[in-house]
Amino acid sequence: MKIAICDDCASDRKKLADLIRECIGPSADVCMDEFPNGQALLEQRREYDVVFLDIRMDKEQEGIDTAVYLQQNDENALLVFYTAYDYPASCIANVRPCQYLMKDRGTEDLKAGIQKVMKEAKRRKRIPHILAFDKEKQYVLKTEDILYIAIRDKGTDIYLTKEKASEICGPEQAPKERKEFTLRSTMKLNEHYAKLEEYGFAYGKKSYIINIHYVASITKDTVRLEDGTILNIARSRKKEFDSRCGRYWRG
Repeated sequence: MKIAICDDCASDRKKLADLIRECIGPSADVCMDEFPNGQALLEQRREYDVVFLDIRMDKEQEGIDTAVYLQQNDENALLVFYTAYDYPASCIANVRPCQYLMKDRGTEDLKAGIQKVMKEAKRRKRIPHILAFDKEKQYVLKTEDILYIAIRDKGTDIYLTKEKASEICGPEQAPKERKEFTLRSTMKLNEHYAKLEEYGFAYGKKSYIINIHYVASITKDTVRLEDGTILNIARSRKKEFDSRCGRYWRG
């Protein structure tokens, strides 16, 4: 596991690094890098599993600006604020950190927060991949590549995000006249669901499962995804679907 600690205070970096080592144990396969500011972290151009960020460094909210950049360029990094200041939720709402650790908390409270972060980081490293294909190639998809999966014949169609479609086809070849781009899978829908339920997928109808990370809004009987796709939600599935989305939006 690769961990970055970004803080302008050397003693705070050391304290956090020591606590992390206590939480994960001496036998864990971990690489830990320390940085005095956000610029030094970003200049390394490395990908990390977990990034601990102080908020106030050389600039007032440098940690938040760094977190926004990381989210745009390394969507797999797990972001954690480690700070002496209790910033209002409105300042960090767009970043949605995994944890917000206050430096003045007791050691046991900090260790409890770090343990939650490490547990989530390990869970993310286990996130499954989905094998799909078109007429020419096979592809290995991550959960964030998928908008939803629907039954088709004896297998399923996998509807991709525009970003993944452009990556596969190239920005000029990706179909502009369609909102979606699909690949095929030989797996049945219930097999996909058993594999993906833990990672944010829920039944909209018995014929498709939806990646709730891309849900933009919900009405009485429909859901709109971030790309504009509108899907119907079965009455029998509505309560559970709303509950799952609510838990996700509350973080």
